[in-house]
Amino acid sequence: MRKDRCKPARKPGRKAHTAAALLIPLLAGVALSWGWAALAQAQPGTGAGAEEGDIFRLKERPYADVLADYEAQGRTAVPDVDITVPAWRYAATHAADVRVDEEVAGEGPALVWANEEGWVEWEVQVPKSGLYNIELRYYPLPGRRASIQRDLEIDGEYPFVEAKKLIFERTWRDAGPPVTDNRGDHVRPRQVEAPMWRTVRLQDADAMHDRPFLFYLSAGRHRLRMGGVREPVAIQYLRICPEEHIPAYGDVLKEYRRLGYEPVRDAFVKIQAEDATLKSDPTIRREYGEDPLSEPISHDHRLLSEFGGLRWRRGGQFVSWKFSAPKTGLYQIAMRIWQPWSHEPIYREVRIDGKVPFQEMLQVAFHEDPAWRMQVLADSRGEPYLFYLEEGEHTLTMIVKVGPIAPVIRNMEEVQRTLSMVGREVIMLTGSNPDPNMEWELDRQLPDLVPTLEGVVRTLEATYQDLVRVSTKPSSVANNLKMVASQVNSMIRNPDSIPTRIEQLANSQASLGQGALGLRNHPLQMDYILITSPGARLPRATATIMEQLAHGVREFLRSFRRDYSGVGSTFREAGGAADAGETVLNVWIARGRDWAEIIKDLMEEDFTPSTGVRVNVNIMPAGDIRALLLSAVAGHAPDIAMGVDANFPVEFAIRGALEPLDGFPDYEEVTKRFRPGALIPFRYRGADYALPEEQNFTMLFYRKDILGELELEPPRTWDDVYGLMSTLHQNGLDFYYPYGLFTPFLFQRGGDYYTPDGLRSALDAPEALAAFKEWTELYTSYKVPTIANFYMRMRTGEMPIGVADYSTYVLLSTAAPEITGWWEMRPMPGRVMPDGKIDRSTGGSSRAVMMFGQSRHKEAAWELIKWWTSTEIQVRFGTELEALLGVEARWNSANVEALKELPWPRRDIEAVLEQWDWFREQPVVLGGYYTSRHILNAWNRVVLEGWNPREALEQAVEDIDRELRKKQEEFGVFVTGNGGGTE
Repeated sequence: MRKDRCKPARKPGRKAHTAAALLIPLLAGVALSWGWAALAQAQPGTGAGAEEGDIFRLKERPYADVLADYEAQGRTAVPDVDITVPAWRYAATHAADVRVDEEVAGEGPALVWANEEGWVEWEVQVPKSGLYNIELRYYPLPGRRASIQRDLEIDGEYPFVEAKKLIFERTWRDAGPPVTDNRGDHVRPRQVEAPMWRTVRLQDADAMHDRPFLFYLSAGRHRLRMGGVREPVAIQYLRICPEEHIPAYGDVLKEYRRLGYEPVRDAFVKIQAEDATLKSDPTIRREYGEDPLSEPISHDHRLLSEFGGLRWRRGGQFVSWKFSAPKTGLYQIAMRIWQPWSHEPIYREVRIDGKVPFQEMLQVAFHEDPAWRMQVLADSRGEPYLFYLEEGEHTLTMIVKVGPIAPVIRNMEEVQRTLSMVGREVIMLTGSNPDPNMEWELDRQLPDLVPTLEGVVRTLEATYQDLVRVSTKPSSVANNLKMVASQVNSMIRNPDSIPTRIEQLANSQASLGQGALGLRNHPLQMDYILITSPGARLPRATATIMEQLAHGVREFLRSFRRDYSGVGSTFREAGGAADAGETVLNVWIARGRDWAEIIKDLMEEDFTPSTGVRVNVNIMPAGDIRALLLSAVAGHAPDIAMGVDANFPVEFAIRGALEPLDGFPDYEEVTKRFRPGALIPFRYRGADYALPEEQNFTMLFYRKDILGELELEPPRTWDDVYGLMSTLHQNGLDFYYPYGLFTPFLFQRGGDYYTPDGLRSALDAPEALAAFKEWTELYTSYKVPTIANFYMRMRTGEMPIGVADYSTYVLLSTAAPEITGWWEMRPMPGRVMPDGKIDRSTGGSSRAVMMFGQSRHKEAAWELIKWWTSTEIQVRFGTELEALLGVEARWNSANVEALKELPWPRRDIEAVLEQWDWFREQPVVLGGYYTSRHILNAWNRVVLEGWNPREALEQAVEDIDRELRKKQEEFGVFVTGNGGGTE
């Protein structure tokens, strides 16, 4: 699509052949026809073509298409050229902090690239034209513990889109074996980095291809430019080398026979899967065993006896185990595994000592089975593969691969993009709210519409057959393919129904996108690996019905005496017989067990040794105030509650249940760790009752590629946003603003929710009315969608820019691999102040830590709160949390200095910190819990019912004040004539 596209057509009259309707082909058809012509040219096997210059198509072609072109053009690999380029002999660099060190971790010389900016370029003279692998030897430098990411251009261009995302993994290991707490349960070990020099060939970061990338290089001089994206790295050399030859198993077997290799006898090596030597991701971890046969077996305690599962699912993740072969010869390999998650098989690449022994190990399939089973690596006839091992130590590595499902994923994503374009083009012709009685004659006005949709149906049907062919039974993804194909077929039969079915079209895109994302996940849980003599008798892997029944009975009986809310070791209260004279704090944490276990470990490693105070930790449901309220009423409240919602402290303070924290002498010094606006929700009647733990944020997200194609700059002010919207609408695109977010408009205009004493609504002020009008005009005048799946539409490009919170950041970072590097986060749009600065004021939900007034150890509790919110502990916790759970659990600490040190990408954290300069939370007041509801009611009256904004807001103010007065009377707070409050 182009910038000069016409605006969406106004809704014409209901008769199809009015003069206005006849103008549609002239006004819209001319602008659209070129796009449809290109779109309708289906590629073989896809049913959807790529359009030159279309902002919703990838500028660079996918590697699969480039590889097909290589084959069609007869380009082949060059077997006899091998060129090593020392990294320190770079030809040029820009904005990259590089130096040459004679030695790095025992090797050298090496190029040390100490930042994640700029680029480095090398020149290479290639003697023969052909296809080459590119190899790189690297060492991960200390950074933010994330994987290293670079991109690669050859002679000023990306050879294919995947070259924009090249991942170089760090390596991790357990800090030691699991320790046992005083209840006999295993405690998961910490994850530590094990940096080492690694040699890798450039390959797909998402493991959508089973072999390293092939690059076409013509004879002559070339420039290889590597761009910084994430994390520092040291590089020893780049190597232009031939594609590695991997023989088929049949050829390997013949070679075994020729060399006289014989199967070993009486060999039996068992590797416990949880004892992995190295792994590419610290989130791949030991898991608590739930099966009666999982080793080590325990009927009384929770042991970490299994490995992998859902955390070992992303393409490219690898795990390595060391083992010792007792004698030289041929072995078989078997594994006790569990794969109940996917009807489609999941895949692993298997390497021995860093090499794939034969082609069949590139994609080893593990089919669905609800029970644990023993899987021998064998051919389709069940004949075990034989592996030659010399006596001594070896390494077995398994790497997650997408395997034969990769073409299915590519087709689904291509159909998703095509349906997205169909929807946008129809909206440009009919408008976003088309007349349901209008006869649009879309098949005449858009002559390539039906052929395009027919191509989509063909692709969906072929993709369905491909998926069913590899599945044990039809899955939800396969059923979705059939459903979408049926919907598109009905649109082909009645094209004029499409304008009123745009939402259905969007839902179809969403289901395809989620399905494709799910197919990228390949989880596998393991108990142990066996390296044995061929034909050896293997242990039984599946528990019998009686064993399962006995295990279930034991678990049931144990549930009566086990404290499931407790975490780690537990201690008696101070003065108890076992712990006489010791101070013991009880802490309740409103988070998941993984979070609580890390906090508990940190307490026992750092807090207890330095203070002598022991801590019992219990978990409680997040957001549930009842447990705390009942415990406080009964006189059994904990000393400290962590992870509570921001509105809880004032609610408890109103009832006299909390200890004011500003009464401690060093309180003011501790509060310097946070933004001043972060403390507002915890203040009641002049006292502060909590400290923030984590802080949400609201930011501007945008697609760099789409805005660049439209020649648009990211907006800095709301006036910029309003100017940008016209160009977006001309191209069938939308801006996103979350439903119900009034705070930025109010604060940026100098308004507030309540009067300074917190007893009345301040929304009757002129600033509040102006803010409310501007907010509602987003929807009434600028037609911003009231509800939309911004994450999904950001992926498809339909909403290339919008305002969203931290959850969207996590989704885009972890669940949108196809747009990695193409989106960015900036501070919120704001308003220009008289001094020229831009006011970006907004709030964000948070969680807090608070102390109950019933605590008998207030000084010790305050020491724990200070310890927990300190920079050092927040950094350690955030680092351990992300190491254990991944980017999905990235910790957005409220401690400003801690946030700077956590493993956030530099650009992202700079944007967040700039936004935090304007952070200001909404106060929590007596009776204020209905304020947001009344504001939304006012919004509904204006946007949905057509009320005048002033009248709607006045009604909201009246309703808010009524609720405030009601609660003030209930708790004995009375409003005086001058607006002050008395009790």
